[in-house]
Amino acid sequence: MDEDKSALVEKIIKDVHNVLAKIDELSSFEIIPVDTNYQNKSPVLHLENCLGLESWCVKHVYMFCYSELMNKYCAKQNSKTKKVSGVDADRFCRLLNVILLLNPELSTFWNRRRALVQNCVLEKSTELHFTRLVLSRKPKCNDAFSYRRWLLDAVLQDDTLSSNYLENLINEELSICELASDKCPNNYHSWNQRMWFINKLQAVEKQFDIHMFYIKEYIFSERWIAKHVSDFSCFHYRQFCMKNILKLNNKSWKRFEKMIEVRLRENFAREVAKNSPTYLNNSVVEMKLLLYSEENVIKNLLSLSTKKCNCVVNCVYLCRKLEVLYHELALNNELIKFYKYHETLWYHRRFIIHEIIMIIYDYFGLTRCNGALVKMHCKVCSLDNTWEKQAKMVRYDCDDIYSCTLFEVILSHERKFIQERRNDFDIYADRHERYLKFSEGLSGVM
Repeated sequence: MDEDKSALVEKIIKDVHNVLAKIDELSSFEIIPVDTNYQNKSPVLHLENCLGLESWCVKHVYMFCYSELMNKYCAKQNSKTKKVSGVDADRFCRLLNVILLLNPELSTFWNRRRALVQNCVLEKSTELHFTRLVLSRKPKCNDAFSYRRWLLDAVLQDDTLSSNYLENLINEELSICELASDKCPNNYHSWNQRMWFINKLQAVEKQFDIHMFYIKEYIFSERWIAKHVSDFSCFHYRQFCMKNILKLNNKSWKRFEKMIEVRLRENFAREVAKNSPTYLNNSVVEMKLLLYSEENVIKNLLSLSTKKCNCVVNCVYLCRKLEVLYHELALNNELIKFYKYHETLWYHRRFIIHEIIMIIYDYFGLTRCNGALVKMHCKVCSLDNTWEKQAKMVRYDCDDIYSCTLFEVILSHERKFIQERRNDFDIYADRHERYLKFSEGLSGVM
C-alpha cells in the first residue's frame, strides 16, 4: 500500500476512534454505499447517534488493519513472548475496533478482546456497548453474541451489583435481542441469546421479581408472534416462555391471569365441554371443571383409566399446564384462521398437541417405543425394590388410554379443526392429520 493510501487509512482509523470515544451515545453502525470520494472529505460519518463508513474505503481499511494485526500482534512467535505495552495496547484496540466493525466473523480477534478485558485494558461496560454497534449491522453474528455472553457472565458474578444497574442491564439486553430479531427474520442467534440470559438471571433472582419477569416475557412473545407468524425462532422462544410460566407460585399465577386478561380455567372448561364425548352433558362438564379443585379436575379428565404408580401427582401443576396449553391452542386457532397457509403456525400446533398427549402418557407412566405404547416402571416407586429383577416392558392396551376424557376431547377438537381447515383448502390440514397418525401414533383413532 502506497504512502498516500496509508495516510488516508490512518486518518480513518483515528476518526473512527474519536467517534467511538462517545460510545455510550452510539446506537448503530452502517456501511454507506458510496462508490467514489467525490468531495475529498473523511469517509467517517457521525450523524446523531449513528456511526457510518463510506463503502469505497472499506477494502483498503480492512486490508491495512488485518495485515498489521496478524503480523504485529497475532503472529505465533510473538503471541507467547511479547507483552503488549500501554502504547501498543491503544493501537491494538483501535485496529480491533475497526476490523470487527467491518467483519465481526473473526473469532481470533474476539479472543484478543477477551484477553484485553482480563488484563483490564478494556472495560466490560464499554465492550457491551461495542457489541451493540456490531449487532446493529450484523444481527446474526454468533461471535458477537458469544462474546457478549462471556461479558454478561462475568458481570452477573459480581455480588456488589446494585438493583438499578441490574435493571438497566436487563432492559439493555432485552432491547438488543429485540432489535436483532426485528432486523433479521428467523434470527435464532438473538432468541437463543434471550433464552440464555433469562436462564442466567435465575442466579440473581433474589434481587428482582423473576416471576413478574416471566409474565412480561410471555406477554411480549404473544405480541411478537401475532406480528411475525412465519418466524419459527420466536415460536421456539414462546414455548420456552410457556414452560417458565408454569414455575409461578400461587400469588404470581393470579397476577398472571389478571395481566393477560384471560380466565384460563373458564376457557379450558369451555373447550373441554365443547369437545366432550356425546354421552356427557356439556353444561354439566363445564360447571364441574369450574367448581372442582385441581386434583378433581385431573381425576375427572383421566377417570376412565387406572394409574398404578404410587407417586404423588402434582395436580396443581398439571391443571395449570393444561390451562396454558389450551389457551395457546385457542390462540393458534385464531392465528391459523386469520393468517392462512403459514406452515410455522402448524409446527407450533404440533408442539401443543404433543405436550397435551405427553401429559396423559406421563400420568400413567407410558412411553412410545417402536411405534407402540409400553408401560414403564417408575424409578421413584422402585427405589426400595432395586434388588428385584426389573420386569420387561409390555405392550399397553391402547383402548384403555384412548378412552379417558382428555384424550377424547383433544382428538375431537383436532378432527373438527382439520376438517374446517380442509374445507378452506389449507394443504397443511392434511399434513397435520398425517403427523397425528404416524408421528403421534394415532392412526387407529383419527
